Amino acid sequence: MSPSYSSKIQLVVVAAAGFVVWAGFGAVLPYLPLFLQEQAHASVALIGVVAAAYYVGSFLFSSPMGMLSDHVGRKPLLVAGVALYSVSTLLFVTTTKPEWFVLFRLLEGAGAGIVTPAAMAFVADITPEPERGRAYGWLTSAQFGGLVAGPGLGILFYNLGGGAGLWAFYSIFLFGAAASALTALALVLFVREPRRDEVSGAPGSAESPGTPPSRRPSYRTLMSPPVIAFMVVAATGNLAMGAWEVLWSIWLRHIGASMAFVGLTWTAFSVPMLLSFLGGRLADRHNRFVLMFSGLGFAAMTWIAYGVLRDLEVFLVFCVLEGLAMAVAFPAKQAFLVQVSPPQWVGSVQGIEASTMQLAGLAGTLIAPLLYERVSGLAISLSGGAALVGLAVAAPALYRASKESGHSSRSGRPPEEQNHPPEERGLRREPALRTSGRA
Repeated sequence: MSPSYSSKIQLVVVAAAGFVVWAGFGAVLPYLPLFLQEQAHASVALIGVVAAAYYVGSFLFSSPMGMLSDHVGRKPLLVAGVALYSVSTLLFVTTTKPEWFVLFRLLEGAGAGIVTPAAMAFVADITPEPERGRAYGWLTSAQFGGLVAGPGLGILFYNLGGGAGLWAFYSIFLFGAAASALTALALVLFVREPRRDEVSGAPGSAESPGTPPSRRPSYRTLMSPPVIAFMVVAATGNLAMGAWEVLWSIWLRHIGASMAFVGLTWTAFSVPMLLSFLGGRLADRHNRFVLMFSGLGFAAMTWIAYGVLRDLEVFLVFCVLEGLAMAVAFPAKQAFLVQVSPPQWVGSVQGIEASTMQLAGLAGTLIAPLLYERVSGLAISLSGGAALVGLAVAAPALYRASKESGHSSRSGRPPEEQNHPPEERGLRREPALRTSGRA
């Protein structure tokens, strides 16, 4: 099996797993706030606490699990995290007491915190730098393919469960748990990650081949100015996402949207995200800074618009435009983050970013209900404004990093063929990766 073919197989496996998990996620998340409001009789404030619990769990686990993945490998954490997510979702059918859902969402967040940095670092492990944007693009397309299917599947299972009442919601939760369980099994059977000595610059490659690193990195080693700038973008963007998770469905219902329309807005956003594989190709050919900032900036402006819109048809148009913007921005962002990360500690940086995202999302879930009581839908607009401010603050450092990197898209040549070697810039340089026979 050729090296490139082997790496592509691994990417297909992880992308397929992402599709299934996100289908279950997309089936559950749009309807969970409505379940808590209509069946568990939870207040908006308590729904915010339930949403916040997810971010607490993810925040607590993301950074240490990212570092652990640099020591023990990605696969064990991928399997453990997805399995925990499955069990946590299954617990949704055991009670209607809203207080218990704080614990259930905490466990779901822990599962996500284990999986996310390991998955992102695994993609970096199995792809060479000139192809990394495309790899993240295909992964994102697969994930959002699941998110496209998820809300429709949620309505299907809602109707199979009676079309109203407790078991209509329980049917959705059971589907989400089953999807995650099947994904964990597939990861056990089919993922074969590379040995650490086969990942250029990985921990252990400078010591004896295949051995784990002997020490953890200092935060000074990890937190260069470009990485700190990425953390600012992650914090302000996910402050908005936390507010959105609590308020989106409730706001739409408040202005007269049906359950079906709530699901349709998810689909309208997610379908354009299927084009992320094209966004990944752009990220490998053009300036990642420009693609990232233009896409994220436009998305933030759509969030500002959501808080003042009342026309449901216009909502759908903005959801489509937001999805297109993110399809361009996300692969560029992920590839750019790996590009400025210390090559032996990619998992650690991914974990720190994930922790930053979850802490900010937690703040958003707690602040959003308080704002909603005072300014209604404008709370969503304010969160979008915060995202724009974060981009403005981070722009100078990331612009300099982009100029210094001399990214291959600017000249049509890989970084190692340009005037300044990547090692002199602290950037990642690596050959195409072989996949070992070790599972």
